[in-house]
Amino acid sequence: MDKLRAGIVGFVTLLMLTPGIVLAKNYCVGGFPNANYILVGLGFTVPAKGTCAAWTGFNKEGNFPTAGTGCTSSNGSNLSLTLTTGSKSFVEIDVISLSLPSQIGEVSGQSFAMSLVDSFGPISGISGGACSTKTIPAVTENEAVSPRPGDDGDIL
Repeated sequence: MDKLRAGIVGFVTLLMLTPGIVLAKNYCVGGFPNANYILVGLGFTVPAKGTCAAWTGFNKEGNFPTAGTGCTSSNGSNLSLTLTTGSKSFVEIDVISLSLPSQIGEVSGQSFAMSLVDSFGPISGISGGACSTKTIPAVTENEAVSPRPGDDGDIL
C-alpha cells in the first residue's frame, strides 16, 4: 500500500511539473537596426527585483551562441543585460538597458570582426519580451552574415 501511495504522489507531482516545462517560454530581444538580429535567451525570464539570472541562447540570425547575464534593479524599474554573441567571423558584446515594465530601451556595444573593433550606440527602440522561438536555425558556410547590427543597411 505504501508503494502505491508513493507511486500516486510521484505521478501527481510529475503532472503538476509537466505544464511548467511544456509551457516554458524564452526571452527575445529585438529592435536592432538589422531586423534579423534577434537574441533569444532559452528559458530566460526577467529576474526578481535586485537579482540576476544567467542567459544562454542564440542569435536568431544564424547559429551564433549567446551568453551573458541579466539583472533587475532593486526597485524593479530596469533590466540590464550584458550579452556576448560570437561566430567564426565576429564577436559582439551588447549592453542592453530595458525599462520595466515596458521592456523597451537601448543598446550600446562593440563588435570585433577581421581585426577591427567597432563601438556603437546607444541605439534606442530595443525591446524584449517572452517569445516561443525554440530552435536554432541552420546556417551554411556560404551564407553571408553582417558583422554587426546595421551593417547591411537595414533600418527598422
